[in-house]
Amino acid sequence: MMHLLLKYKIIFILLFISSITFPQVKDSINVKNRELKRIRAEITQLENELKSKSLKEKESLQTLEIINRKNLLISKLINNLIAEENEKEKLIEKVEQNSKFIEENIQNLKDQYSRYVVWLYKHQGINFWKFIFDAESFNQMLVRYQYFKYISNKNKNLLDKLNYNKGQLNNLKDTLEIQRKEKELLANQKLKEKNELEKIEKEKRDLISILKHDKKIIAKEITSKRQAEIVIKNLIANLIERDRKNKIKKFENNQYKNLSQSFDYKSLQSFVELKGRLGWPIKEGKIIRPFGENKNEKLNTITLNYGIDILSKIKSNVLAVAEGIVSAIDWIPGYGSIVILTHRDDFRTVYGHISNIAVKEGEKLKAGSVLGQVNESLEGNILHFEIWNERNYQNPEIWLSRR
Repeated sequence: MMHLLLKYKIIFILLFISSITFPQVKDSINVKNRELKRIRAEITQLENELKSKSLKEKESLQTLEIINRKNLLISKLINNLIAEENEKEKLIEKVEQNSKFIEENIQNLKDQYSRYVVWLYKHQGINFWKFIFDAESFNQMLVRYQYFKYISNKNKNLLDKLNYNKGQLNNLKDTLEIQRKEKELLANQKLKEKNELEKIEKEKRDLISILKHDKKIIAKEITSKRQAEIVIKNLIANLIERDRKNKIKKFENNQYKNLSQSFDYKSLQSFVELKGRLGWPIKEGKIIRPFGENKNEKLNTITLNYGIDILSKIKSNVLAVAEGIVSAIDWIPGYGSIVILTHRDDFRTVYGHISNIAVKEGEKLKAGSVLGQVNESLEGNILHFEIWNERNYQNPEIWLSRR
């Protein structure tokens, strides 16, 4: 009897936990749905911009930038769909787990009811009052009366519980069917977006093959890169300020309470200790523009490089150089899609010229995690890489391990 009561308590607790976790999972999915809607609206806007251009206008650096922005948005869309798909999978697992417990409960109740029916069949000829008053003593009479009363109440409770659990099981089965259909729909949407990504990648390659022979357009791209350095500097400053405000909130609340983009960076691997031993952001590549001032002999221009530019093979994976948190994913003219990781000791790394981004903001990454792939520009497949300590940019060549 005690074992049975304990099992009921366990089932009740699990159902109670589910009543809390289900809404939380659904809230998370609703947030992602709003994000998906916003991203799709931006994609539609870019597509309309492209449609409004004439054939001659489409053969421009501006069109290339629009395609790169679209690449970033579709990558974000795919990553959001993957995240939502994972949330659905968690929800399905919880429903399946609860269905299993309820099915076990129903079987247990059926077994108990079966034993009651057998007992009733064996004693159906017994007259209730005769059985009571034939007792040898008053105490025995009370015991027999209480036993009959217990059996009758138990029968009613068993039937009520059985019917309730059957209703719960049917509801869970309906929920499970809905979630599986929605998960299948997400998988189809993800495949559709991946096909769209391949399509715009081809459009980009075709456009680059036309534009890369135009020196004026290449000069414009280099100018955009020079301006992009200021944008990156401002982004770093904004991230520092955001973290500062979150630290104040954390101190005031004395704990993390729904503080978005607030992380315990102290738990990460020490960045300072990696100086001279830092992993490279791509496995194979050659530095074509070092840190500091760079002169372009063909265009006779001088640019200040806050990081280094590494020439790589087509579609080389971009890797996190150290353990960190994805603090920002953005698009900047000149460098296209960029990813910024925040590390321990107030260090940040910047990865520019990325396509097919495979991470999300707020994600914790290990060293060597794939961020995306090196994007193709007019100058080739070049990764732009920077290291910042607070507001001070560092020479990456001093930090990276020797090859």
